[in-house]
Amino acid sequence: MTERPFKDLIMQLDAWYPQEYAEEWDKVGLHFGDPQGQVDRIMVALDLRPQVLQEAIDRQCDTLIVHHPPIFHGIDRFDLSDPQIKLYHDVIQAGLKVYAIHTNYDRARDGMNDVLAQVLQLEEVTDLTGSADDVPSLGRVGRLPQALNRQDFLDHLMTTLQVDQVKLIEQTPKEFYQRVAVIGGSGSDFLADVAQAEVDAFITGDITYHQGHAFYDQDWMTVDAGHHIEHHFVDFLVEKLQQCSIIKGWNIEVVASQVTSDPFEYIHK
Repeated sequence: MTERPFKDLIMQLDAWYPQEYAEEWDKVGLHFGDPQGQVDRIMVALDLRPQVLQEAIDRQCDTLIVHHPPIFHGIDRFDLSDPQIKLYHDVIQAGLKVYAIHTNYDRARDGMNDVLAQVLQLEEVTDLTGSADDVPSLGRVGRLPQALNRQDFLDHLMTTLQVDQVKLIEQTPKEFYQRVAVIGGSGSDFLADVAQAEVDAFITGDITYHQGHAFYDQDWMTVDAGHHIEHHFVDFLVEKLQQCSIIKGWNIEVVASQVTSDPFEYIHK
């Protein structure tokens, strides 16, 4: 019987996406399970939700790799009437191993922001900001193959990101858009970094209302495309893990979750 130690998978993930790259407040790494266990079938998902857990069980997966950490705050009681606590209980009952790669994945090479830059078809991609210790930044900046007018640019980003609508923050539209910065997740705190990058547009997953006013005063277009644009990580990581399994002779099956975990429903008049 082929040995497929979970600890070997953890070591590989940490080599690709070092935990020291994560923000101090982040909760990356192992959330459920025994690192000494075995791995036969992995499912990759954006979030751990009850529907995702049931999908993993139905597809006979023993390991789940997620982007957003399921446990972010301390637990002071295990009250099963709390839906989140019930989810944790059900994960343990199912014997599912759950591992999270979050801001360490966002920052790492070939991680979230490189994935989004590739999806957007950006060229000459570099870090949004420099770093004295050569640790990649949380954002990327690059150029589209050609400058696009406003409507063509919006059509391009909505098509490539696979979204039906976006929120725009722009005081004075430009004639053309080509140099683009991108940050998956919330980009609200990166106004100064985007300003230094001298971009035509900044694409991110979440801008708060009050911070939106600050972005409105700038000379670039800011696009809040929704936090769920990070779902692109699923297919990219599945392919990477499949290739790794072949090279290392793990013979592990890796599948992508088909559950949409975006909690928002968009209503149009």
